[in-house]
Amino acid sequence: MDLSDYRHKVSLRVRTFEVDSQGIVHNINYLKYLEIGRVEYRRNMGYNILPNGIFNDGLKVVVVRNEIDYLSYSYLDDLLDIYTKISWIKNSSFCFEQIVQRDSDKTCICKASGILVNINSQNNSEKLPINFINQIKDFEKNLKLI
Repeated sequence: MDLSDYRHKVSLRVRTFEVDSQGIVHNINYLKYLEIGRVEYRRNMGYNILPNGIFNDGLKVVVVRNEIDYLSYSYLDDLLDIYTKISWIKNSSFCFEQIVQRDSDKTCICKASGILVNINSQNNSEKLPINFINQIKDFEKNLKLI
């Protein structure tokens, strides 16, 4: 698995309340892990989330699609690395691609993608700000502008 295109990584440890009766991380928790990766990606760019849920640059995005391929399992106390990149940007939407990997043996636990849409105060889609697009262009190696 080639991780060279992924310039952002955040690590977390599996906690007791995230595993099921078999000691395996319950699949719903991966959506949380992916969200942590996406939020930390933006934090890495210098932004914070305000109490109203909007980033301090005014960008308000909502997830409109998540897709996950589960490839292996993770267990209590595993250290997981969540790799995150933005692979494409359209007018008002963009796509995060992510990989969750167990740190100890580099097993790929899952691959995922999520499409997010920028919305305005009336919750209608709105064109992404040019400063956001330019910042991602500068950060990502193989970004596609569609």
